Amino acid sequence: MPALIIAALVLLLDWGTKWLVMDRMAEFQQVPVIPGLFSLEFVYNPGAAFGILRHQQWLFILITSAVVVVLAVLAFRKEGKGTLMQVALGLLLGGALGNFIDRVRWGKVVDFFLLYWKNWTFPNFNVADMAITFGVGLLILHVLRTGEKEHL
Repeated sequence: MPALIIAALVLLLDWGTKWLVMDRMAEFQQVPVIPGLFSLEFVYNPGAAFGILRHQQWLFILITSAVVVVLAVLAFRKEGKGTLMQVALGLLLGGALGNFIDRVRWGKVVDFFLLYWKNWTFPNFNVADMAITFGVGLLILHVLRTGEKEHL
């Protein structure tokens, strides 16, 4: 059950930040937060991570639907118990749903965090992407700590 609460919190935070960005910024507008390192830049991403597989929304929607079902089932099964697993599953579920909703509503994902240093720029991302990244990290940590590879 904690996984569902975490997923709901991630989804609310993701939706709220995206709404603020869409309401207060023009597309491609950049607002420096830490000059030379971090800005807010509103962009739509029609692809997956790093912009790969652009405009393949039905593929993303199908895959995400399957992933959401698997994560929800895992959250209620014995394998999904334990604090670390519940947090990981909640982060993954909330992040997946956040980007899924964007794809269904607009056919693309709203991204707005931009990290950069001199000539290097990391692709824009959002709260859902961060939740997914941290969720995967926690799953890896869980596997390393328990040695139970069947949890993946």
